Amino acid sequence: MSSRLIAMPEQISFANRRLIGVAVTAIAIMLSLALVWLIDIRLGHASVFSGSVLLACLLGLMLIGVRRRLPILPLGKVSTWTQVHLYVGFFSSAIYWMHVPAIVGDGVLECSLSIVFLVVTISGYYGLYASRTLPKRLTAVEGQHRFDRIQWHRDQISSSARELLDGLSEASAVRVLGNFYTKYLFPFFETRPSLTYLMVPNGIRRRRLTNGLKELDRYLEDEGRASAGKLIALVRHRDDLDYQLAIQLRLRVWLVVHGTMSTVLLVASIVHAFVALRHLG
Repeated sequence: MSSRLIAMPEQISFANRRLIGVAVTAIAIMLSLALVWLIDIRLGHASVFSGSVLLACLLGLMLIGVRRRLPILPLGKVSTWTQVHLYVGFFSSAIYWMHVPAIVGDGVLECSLSIVFLVVTISGYYGLYASRTLPKRLTAVEGQHRFDRIQWHRDQISSSARELLDGLSEASAVRVLGNFYTKYLFPFFETRPSLTYLMVPNGIRRRRLTNGLKELDRYLEDEGRASAGKLIALVRHRDDLDYQLAIQLRLRVWLVVHGTMSTVLLVASIVHAFVALRHLG
């Protein structure tokens, strides 16, 4: 009971922060919309206002992103900056809708800029989804391994499988498990997972191989059955490694794509602002 009472204020505090963030973002969007409408009815250049706000938001998002990657700086909690990044991103999407006459522009620069903005926005929303779901999927499998150590663990599993087969003494086990290893297990242990698996990780290979090893029990004696059980454990371990690789690779690819496209978007937006102001003048 005491642990629940202690944890409750933190939960309420987080809920309040989220509520305040949503409220502030909504108020900022409504105020911006009112200002755009007011500038329009006074025959002013509402696009200059919305474009300036949008450019400032893009610059702020880049700085916040840099701050999130430098947690050692004494500038507050990274989780707080992550929330700020999220709400500024929502606000930027609304400002973009106010700024453009169409979702995708007509000119070469405007069209390219629109597409880059949409890519960054979609990847940002995907990052929000991924940050909520992928860590849970990683912790759902047994063992946690660093991305740069996965290949080493693969090699260890492959070596263990070969040593297991080399240590067999029963002739039936050598023949049956040796044939199964050559035909099915060797390609599984010695090669990397396919691009299809990395894109959509699943348990099809794992079930097929484990079921195949279990069906060999009728042809094996005690030593062979024990070895088949150990091979099943190695198959599961290797499949867990491949699953972690697929999820971690997805996060890394997202970071590269989102970061690169965000930089391109900021540079292109500055060029667009310079060209627009020149034509306006």
